[in-house]
Amino acid sequence: MKIPLIFSYRELIKNLVLKDLKLKYRDSTLGFLWSLANPLLLILVYSFVFTRMLRVDTPNFPYFLLVGILPWNFFAQSLMMSTGSIVDNGGLIRKVWLPVEVFPIATVFFNLAQYLLALAVLLPMASFFFHMPLSWSVLGFFVVLALHVIFTLGLSFFIAAVTVFYRDVKHFTEIFLMLLFWLTPIIYDVRVLPESLRTTVYLNPLSFFITSYQDIFYRQILPGPFHLLALFSMSGLSLALGYIVFSSCKVRFAEEV
Repeated sequence: MKIPLIFSYRELIKNLVLKDLKLKYRDSTLGFLWSLANPLLLILVYSFVFTRMLRVDTPNFPYFLLVGILPWNFFAQSLMMSTGSIVDNGGLIRKVWLPVEVFPIATVFFNLAQYLLALAVLLPMASFFFHMPLSWSVLGFFVVLALHVIFTLGLSFFIAAVTVFYRDVKHFTEIFLMLLFWLTPIIYDVRVLPESLRTTVYLNPLSFFITSYQDIFYRQILPGPFHLLALFSMSGLSLALGYIVFSSCKVRFAEEV
């Protein structure tokens, strides 16, 4: 990626993110609070089902859910919105020259802003309510988050590019994310799974990110060296491959959109 070129367009990226935030909450009485409704509803429903009906014995289960659902929403929403990040801006791409990379980048940053706002509001409240004060392990959050953003950005580049040529990718992504949710240890603790199932779960790269967030906020420990190595490797590979595909396809974007 041409980092200096993209950096020079940081104001454009910022304005695209702010535009999307303003449009999302325009004419809304509750504004940003609506972004908290989805994770809160999921937490309430899953907590009731898994603690009252299925009798899961994970301590502070709603807090455990919160730690996993918020980063999952960031990832899933980024990928879904990336399917339209180039297609939906076709008119602008045909009329004005600008680095088309800014559109998937702005999409990821838009969802990152929502994730951080939700985390800033819900995590302190949940920590207080469930008597789980934040510990020194929270310092590891910034490393995991940076790698998570890089990993998501790489996939977003890939999906944004492919959707230009195959519009069915949007529908496939929606179905794939539904499946991936259950293969990611968000509503269950991977440590209680049998070894064979645990290996299967870790074939899903996102499992490394979610369990790292759980280590930091729920178990209050830093992710192990193997986890960190996996995160660095997957993030670098995702960004490299995603941007290679994006770069090879972008010369035809104006024709296809």
